[in-house]
Amino acid sequence: MTQILRRFTAFVEGYDTRLEIEEITPPLVRDLAEEVKSGGMLAPMDAPLGLQKLEASMKLNSRQKALMKQAGITPGKFVSITFRVVSISEIDGSQQNEVLVIKGRLNVDGNSWSANSASTTDYKIGSINYYQHRVDGALLYEIDIVNCICIVDGVDQWADLRAGLGL
Repeated sequence: MTQILRRFTAFVEGYDTRLEIEEITPPLVRDLAEEVKSGGMLAPMDAPLGLQKLEASMKLNSRQKALMKQAGITPGKFVSITFRVVSISEIDGSQQNEVLVIKGRLNVDGNSWSANSASTTDYKIGSINYYQHRVDGALLYEIDIVNCICIVDGVDQWADLRAGLGL
């Protein structure tokens, strides 16, 4: 109960969703692994080969043209989304601020429409090629898919691999 999420918003290409956003699902950073069992091994184990595809989503309680027009854009173009999250401790009242920056492509699911009710719109964020997550200004993740950069807690996990490739 030390840090309870209190408020959040998303800025999509500069558009502030704070009065409409209901839910966000940030990207999950997970190993892309393949099971390996060589002849001399006692049991198989997963060998990490990189990262799984990054995906995120958000849900708004309105139909927002400013966001809907960001879906279906030309190949090679990406949408910039910044999530800002504030958590406050129930123990000591301290505040924790998080900022997530994502560059990817929006896909819209208008869900069902009902008269006299707030219809929600789901946005899936796919083809993510850049993800940065900071907690109180400290870098937790910076993942740049195209440039083979994966920084976790300030340490570039793939620096040696890039150097070996001459990148």
